[in-house]
Amino acid sequence: MRKDKTVILLIDFLGHPILGDEYVNNKRYSELLNFLQTEPEQRKDIIFVSNVKVGEKGSSEKLNEIFEMANNLGFNTLQIYGQGIDAVHIIDKIYKVAGWKISPSDTQIILGGCNLGGCITDQTNYGAVFWSELGFKTIIHLPLCAEYEQPGVSQVEKICNGFSRLYNTIQNKKAFNIKITNNIKDIRDYR
Repeated sequence: MRKDKTVILLIDFLGHPILGDEYVNNKRYSELLNFLQTEPEQRKDIIFVSNVKVGEKGSSEKLNEIFEMANNLGFNTLQIYGQGIDAVHIIDKIYKVAGWKISPSDTQIILGGCNLGGCITDQTNYGAVFWSELGFKTIIHLPLCAEYEQPGVSQVEKICNGFSRLYNTIQNKKAFNIKITNNIKDIRDYR
């Protein structure tokens, strides 16, 4: 079934860039730019949601610029931050900002940000496991993700450990409806 609306949820997208390498830090922003290439008639059905303050001192200049570009191109954007945020809070905020009543029958949730094995998976009340439990088509798009928390002497080791934690969490929580992608074409075809 085609999903009419897409929420691109960027969790802690700024992350801890000093703990990463230049490739990982830049790849995630480059992948966001790929989403901006969406056909103009579909842009109104996509909302970018970030829990990083966009446009304020200490925020990511790159993310600020991408959000500004997204707004200029006709995408919806939403910033959420503070205590007490969960998936239901995000659903309510999307309704207030975009006028959408999102539901599992018409909406897919795409997640990216930091850290793959933690916040993106289940260490926030709006990680992939929580959306999956609510019945939403849930996608973790790896090119939008970084891993800074897991042990490792290189980004390869850290992302391997993060992916291992993601896999084990999916198995333990029986969240088998979470899709993992590494190619934006897979998302567009999946929609």
